[in-house]
Amino acid sequence: MRDAIVVSNLTCAIVCAKWALELGFSQLRQIIVLIGGLLLGPLMLLILYVYLIRKAQTEKMPGGKMV
Repeated sequence: MRDAIVVSNLTCAIVCAKWALELGFSQLRQIIVLIGGLLLGPLMLLILYVYLIRKAQTEKMPGGKMV
């Protein structure tokens, strides 16, 4: 059980760091997001997902269109 939690938090941290890189965060902010992903995995993913959607809306990209 403990191994599954560790692997899922590590996966969340890696995805968070990748999304932070795509959003153009500085390296310091990327490290903070990585640590946040390790500690609060799904919550940090949700926060970054909202950032990605808002960035898509401001740049008029297809992923930002709301019905």
